[in-house]
Amino acid sequence: MAKTRLQIIGSILKGLAAGVALTLGCMAVVAAMVVYLGLTDAWLHALNQVMKLLAMLAGTAVAVGRGGQRGFVTGMAVSMLYMILGYALYLALGGGAFDAAGMLGEILIGAAVGGISGSVLSNLPARRSRRATTA
Repeated sequence: MAKTRLQIIGSILKGLAAGVALTLGCMAVVAAMVVYLGLTDAWLHALNQVMKLLAMLAGTAVAVGRGGQRGFVTGMAVSMLYMILGYALYLALGGGAFDAAGMLGEILIGAAVGGISGSVLSNLPARRSRRATTA
């Protein structure tokens, strides 16, 4: 069954919210690691990249779901919005080192990650509901 535009926008926003929530949780864990383990800048950079990747994958999983429709486009939209929102907040909070080419590259890589993960998810068989298996 085809989704309406409003349903698609709603699923993209749900995916974006899931990615943001995961990022906030991971940031709390990383902050604790900095305080108690004294992580270096190299570790922070690596953890930041892993955090962004996990957040985009989680957001795409929430937006598309197993066996969902329009996985490629929805995954790309969630990931691009996540990256753009992240960089907008970074700049609004006074991000000093501004590298437009690097940011654009990361946004495009994020779009590719979202598109690929959305495609994979939409091609997986949908999970059966418990009601259908017990009936």
